[in-house]
Amino acid sequence: MKLTIQQDPAVPETEVILRCPALDTRLESLIAHIRQYSFVLVGYQEQREFHLPLESIYYVDSTDGKTFLYQKQAVYQCRETLATLEAQLCQTTFVRISKSCIVNTAFLHHVEPHFNHRLKAVLKNGEQLIITRNYIDALRRKLKGGVIS
Repeated sequence: MKLTIQQDPAVPETEVILRCPALDTRLESLIAHIRQYSFVLVGYQEQREFHLPLESIYYVDSTDGKTFLYQKQAVYQCRETLATLEAQLCQTTFVRISKSCIVNTAFLHHVEPHFNHRLKAVLKNGEQLIITRNYIDALRRKLKGGVIS
């Protein structure tokens, strides 16, 4: 693989061009990572609004009708629903793992069996999330580089 980087302060916006003979799952995974850098989610803490880069969010969780964005050591409330976020993030490294949680697979340390045919996701910051049976196949497809629709 050949990699060329051209820096030019006069360029108004970053552009990534990928030339390849064929698109494979590894390249699709790379594209998903690159797409994340154009996303920003809005989170709130104590009446303050924060624009959070997508690549800094470990997971999104919904509890009691409220949606929360989790970073390594901070939590923000989000005004979007989990379903809306899932649709917006389908082309990124995020995947739904339960009725109330979407995880960023870029922060996934490992997955291990859990009771009742579920899995436990352990994130790089040590947090543990439960992957319910209905979402295991979607997670497997995402980890193999497939697109979840």
